[in-house]
Amino acid sequence: MRPFRKRPKAEPGEPSVKPPRAKPKHRRKKRKIAALGLAVLILVAAVAVVGSVFYANVDLPEALDDELSQGSTVYYSDGETVLGELAAEQRTSVGLDEIADDVEHAVVAAEDANFYGHPGVDARGVLRAIVNNVKGGDQQGASTLTQQYVGLVADIRGDGSYLRKAREAAMAMKMEEEFSKDEILNHYLNIVYFGRGAYGVEAAAQAFFGSSAAELSTSQAALLVAQIKSPDGPFDPRDPYGQGGSTEAATERWEYVLDQMVATGRLEQVKRDAITVLPETLDPTDDPDGLGPEGFVTNGYVLRELAAAGIGTDEVLRGGFDIVTTLDADLQELAVEQTGIREVTAQDEDMAAALTAVEPGTGRVLAYYGGENGAGLDLAADVGHRPGTAFNTVVLAAAREAGIDVWSSELDGSSPRRFETYVDAEGEPMDLVNIGGAQEFETSLVEAVGLKLDTPVYEVAEGLGGDAIARTAAALGIERMWDPHDLDEHGVAAAIDPAQDSGFHPDIGIGAYPITTLDAAVMHAILATGEVVEPYFVESVVGREAGPYDADPSAPAEFGRGLAAEALAPLYENAMEYGDFEVAVNASSTWHAGFSHGLSLAVWAGDEKQEGDGSSHQGTIAEKIWWHVMNGRSDEYRISEEERWQAEAGAASEQANEEEEEEAQAEQDERDDAETEETSEPEPTETDVEPSEERTTEAAEEPPTESEDAGWPWG
Repeated sequence: MRPFRKRPKAEPGEPSVKPPRAKPKHRRKKRKIAALGLAVLILVAAVAVVGSVFYANVDLPEALDDELSQGSTVYYSDGETVLGELAAEQRTSVGLDEIADDVEHAVVAAEDANFYGHPGVDARGVLRAIVNNVKGGDQQGASTLTQQYVGLVADIRGDGSYLRKAREAAMAMKMEEEFSKDEILNHYLNIVYFGRGAYGVEAAAQAFFGSSAAELSTSQAALLVAQIKSPDGPFDPRDPYGQGGSTEAATERWEYVLDQMVATGRLEQVKRDAITVLPETLDPTDDPDGLGPEGFVTNGYVLRELAAAGIGTDEVLRGGFDIVTTLDADLQELAVEQTGIREVTAQDEDMAAALTAVEPGTGRVLAYYGGENGAGLDLAADVGHRPGTAFNTVVLAAAREAGIDVWSSELDGSSPRRFETYVDAEGEPMDLVNIGGAQEFETSLVEAVGLKLDTPVYEVAEGLGGDAIARTAAALGIERMWDPHDLDEHGVAAAIDPAQDSGFHPDIGIGAYPITTLDAAVMHAILATGEVVEPYFVESVVGREAGPYDADPSAPAEFGRGLAAEALAPLYENAMEYGDFEVAVNASSTWHAGFSHGLSLAVWAGDEKQEGDGSSHQGTIAEKIWWHVMNGRSDEYRISEEERWQAEAGAASEQANEEEEEEAQAEQDERDDAETEETSEPEPTETDVEPSEERTTEAAEEPPTESEDAGWPWG
């Protein structure tokens, strides 16, 4: 109703003037609506025609439950030798009467609550998803169980385009025309991936609970259905593939499924309230056969690296890919099958061993052993071991970086010694003893590291501070350490990042903080070349749709060739004791590490309870394994005769140049002395040292120059 408004009065004597008659507004509005309606009808008719043609040309997939997936093959670096299979097609088709009713109720409630009320496509769900997506909410797909099923069978679930969604919708509606709801649900439950390599509910029931699908409880059914949203992801409390699963995330999703069952009338609230504890699942690592040592690579690093590259675990397990790793088949055979490393634990249940080989300059992992059970605890990357004197070279690098004269014989290498920061549990100073009680009253840091003297190394570490040494370790590729001064109630040390200033104790310098063999191999690879590299396992992937994928390692950063050269001086001297001048060696009572041409190798073998007695670095299990690999390595990891000749020629040339420079300097010194004697004759003192003797002492302590790298076998 329009508000009443007075018409203004006309002035007296002025004739009244009426405006021209306008067309009513409601007539114009009706014409616009009619035109819009006609346009909509034309558009709808066009869409209907196009939709009908599209619908008629979309065929159902030929296969239903058969030939639905093709496993992937993992190869060594030669691309021919098989390392393992990721075919994980564990599936046993069962009838709907062989599946617990609660599984059916749970999957419908959680994945498609309107399953029994739509013709394959849920219009309300689609509209709801569109509105949510337009508003900027979490992306929703609104795919029904039927759509999910045909998408899996047709192998188009990885395509996120609208055309794929249209094809999927058309196939779903055709599926509903030919099959009953129960038949579709049965097919779906026999093909959907639940994680742990299990396709279909029967295989999943066995993998998660060790029972048949017919015997699953309501609680177990809900947890299985919870996996469908993200198999091998956050909802598996055991997290067998290291994808971030947790009890908290699993519980949240499990409770959602149960609550949806109540909301759809398939579970009574009273019974739901009684279900409060997440059901216990089987531990995949309890399988006595396991995956073998290679499982850490095939089912661990390969899946993680590909997931980071956008190729998910489900896609790998079903995609039929050819995956080429960086592992050298011959070197892996030598390291794992011929060194006796696999028998270490069998001979003594308290003993264990781990090994990692990395290619310097690239980061390609060439050989790997983290234990016998590839689905269990990885001793090469997940568990740290005290490196002891094998870590002293990091102190040498840190000292050199701090500008300390590492060649000066001013350190006290006597044993035992006491330090203000080296204390027992009560805070009282205690003796620090060199391995074997070795004594060296005057020594340089370079010599102390070579002789593995802890007392002078600790003296330098105390002066530098633990954080400075930790930062150098991080720059050398050490990504994780464990703090022996921060133990939980079970005596487990807390993981700590060496790149962060976290108050590291000076005993980091004598190897008190555990590290992994993977990090140790990377560290020695960086020392070998002066180039910082990241380790990786996957070289390339070729598949039906996902490939090609090629590794794209980051360009190496420079650590400093000159700095690395000085840090390695003691390691070359150690190798000379063994008669192999092509390698650099670092060791402790449980470690042996170092490198040769193109190969950085770290081996740990020790008592899991005591980490060795610390009495000697010679005659250890780690030493035997390390040298077995080095002695048996192929020519690929040795310098050629031509390279050796060039290196020897370079070294001889450098030595000749140095001798000429020394002779020239000596002549110049004699002339200077003569001139000095002519001008003045100072009174001799008891502390005077003969010039020749002083020069001899200085020459003995003179550090190698950076140009001496040419004398290295591969410099």
